[in-house]
Amino acid sequence: MAAKFQKLKEELKSLEQGEILSRPVVKKDRTNGLFQFGLSSPGWIRKILLAGFLGSFLLYAGVNYFGVSTNSPSVGDSVTTFQNWVNQPDEELLQGMGAWMEEMGYTDLSKEDLIELREQGVTATYTLRIRDLGYTDLTLDEVVRLQQNDVSSTFAAMMKELGYNLTIEDLIELRQHDVTAYFTSNLHDLGYTDITTEELIRLKDTGVSTREAKAFVEQQGGELPSIEELIRHHISNQ
Repeated sequence: MAAKFQKLKEELKSLEQGEILSRPVVKKDRTNGLFQFGLSSPGWIRKILLAGFLGSFLLYAGVNYFGVSTNSPSVGDSVTTFQNWVNQPDEELLQGMGAWMEEMGYTDLSKEDLIELREQGVTATYTLRIRDLGYTDLTLDEVVRLQQNDVSSTFAAMMKELGYNLTIEDLIELRQHDVTAYFTSNLHDLGYTDITTEELIRLKDTGVSTREAKAFVEQQGGELPSIEELIRHHISNQ
């Protein structure tokens, strides 16, 4: 069973990294039984899709230009519907994602649930990476909130490496205040190895950059100013 899902994870990871806005074409390799996912479609299909889109767009532009009003659904809605159809994730991708999410304990997810998760930026790969950092009780709502607040798995991993034991809410709050692992690491390099998340947020909210902090440290002859002194120095030099 473990080997089966490891194989599935490798295929799904490849899918998620290669997915673009167009619908991928699924081809089956008869030699090894694995699905190979191409990013291009036959030329005649692309031409039909392009012609349909251009025709809808031109019709929409003509209606707006001549001021035609109808009681039927707008052409703009039709174009949007067409684009949404094109952007739908591949069926094979959704099936793989569903199986992987179920393996992680997220059961009873419908096709609509999976599509909604992907529209929020949630993938099985992302969910697994966050869980691997120790957040094994992660709920789907929390995964969605992490993505909505631009909390990448890399950011979470780097903050952990820097010595921070953060909750999901901590990660979200830091990103809401534009705190990055790079910003934090640079402050550590200056000597602020015990800086708290609250102090990181205060520095970001005040506008103190690491370059400014480094220059002020050098002005002090290498003596490390307090966080309060950094903030006061920044404010007094506005």
